[in-house]
Amino acid sequence: MLGVLTLAFVSLFSAQQPALRIVVIDGEDAVNVIQQKTATRPVVEVRDRNNLPVPGALVTFSIEGGKAASFGGASTLTVATNAAGQAAVTSLTPSAAGAFQIQVQAAFQGQLATATIAQTNVVTAAQAAAAGATAGGSGGGLSATTIGIAGAAVAGSAVAATQITRKEDGPQTFSGNFSGQLTSTILSRLGTCVITRAIEASMQVVLDSTEPIRGHAEIEGTDTVVAATCPASVTGRVRERIEELSGRPASFGFSVTRMGTMPDPLDGGTINGTNTIVLEASLANDVISGQLKFNGHSTKSGEFSNTESSTATFQVSLRKTQ
Repeated sequence: MLGVLTLAFVSLFSAQQPALRIVVIDGEDAVNVIQQKTATRPVVEVRDRNNLPVPGALVTFSIEGGKAASFGGASTLTVATNAAGQAAVTSLTPSAAGAFQIQVQAAFQGQLATATIAQTNVVTAAQAAAAGATAGGSGGGLSATTIGIAGAAVAGSAVAATQITRKEDGPQTFSGNFSGQLTSTILSRLGTCVITRAIEASMQVVLDSTEPIRGHAEIEGTDTVVAATCPASVTGRVRERIEELSGRPASFGFSVTRMGTMPDPLDGGTINGTNTIVLEASLANDVISGQLKFNGHSTKSGEFSNTESSTATFQVSLRKTQ
């Protein structure tokens, strides 16, 4: 009876995706020139749990601190998403040099999602060129082409009209296998039970861009009980798709916490579980390496009430396949 709690590793991978999320389309890491009084406009797309665009969502953009830039003099701006689920800012004006962040919140039918867009302001185009900035996008921000031309002009080069374009990252796929053991400890009025599960799984990471890191991860495999001091289910499935992959090549990943409730078919009790999975990784020489960490806790009510805690750490190494 102690082994009826199965809201450990498997429950995390069968949980629903977040109902609402924000994808930054343009404006991330943009370099804005104050003398030009224009900036790269932030553009975001709001998507539902099926990765489909959400028209009519209200998106609020807020300047953190409110001093580095403004939306036509205001520190916040709310825009409704169009038929493609996108919302854009057309009135961003830089005012003070330095890095700043734009906080983004989307609201739709009682659901909320948040994101952050990082940008940097410089006073002149020459400063941007000297810093080797590589901002893209539309709406007046300094593009890689403009930076190349400005830098050449400052140096007095005869090739000032040569266009330098930024290479956009296409989707890149990284794949590999990982394995290890997940240990669950169950406490009840009957005593303590320890269950050890062997996890064998494959992991695929698809990067839409690498600077910054944007993409998603998919995990699929098996969960087999190899040792237990109480009755436990023998096998299970591991399956998950995680959309929240972000960061920089030197340090990126995701941290996802899921909560769930399920009835216990044995005695009519209720199992409440909270599970967290974290990826801490880096990208170098077409290899993603790092650690995948899992922590779970669940509580069961009813005749056979108990609590279960589960932990595991897996080493992952994924090689570029395309």
